[in-house]
Order: sequence, then structure tokens, then C-alpha cells
Amino acid sequence: MPADAASRTEKVRDLGTCHLLECVDEAQAVMIEKDRRAGALCSRIGPRHLMVAPDDLPAFRTALLKLGCVLPARP
Repeated sequence: MPADAASRTEKVRDLGTCHLLECVDEAQAVMIEKDRRAGALCSRIGPRHLMVAPDDLPAFRTALLKLGCVLPARP
């Protein structure tokens, strides 16, 4: 493989699957992001979107409950 092709293959990596969550509005996303517990378990990736690693989802759900939010289970 030429050096430039090898270099291009190292620029992007697949880090696995995460949960993409959409909040009703930007204010809700900001509130969750700024919460000490929930914010430590997610990353804000847009005005209304949060990303949570699969291993962190149970703790994230618990943190959301303490904020008065419920994340329904996926069907």
C-alpha cells in the first residue's frame, strides 16, 4: 500500500456504537449537559443532541430521573 493511502486510512477511526439522544429543545440539552451527574456521562454533539456510550446508559438514565426526565426504553 502506498504511503499516502496508508496515511489516509489512519485519519478516521470507528470507535463503536453510541446512543444518540434528541432533546425537545436546546434548553433541555444544556440543562442535562451542565448537570454534574448526567453531564459527566454524555457529550453534547449539537444544539439538541447528546451522545451516550452504551456502558454509561444505565447511569445516565438514573441521572436523568434525578432531573425529572425519563428516557423511554427502545422498542
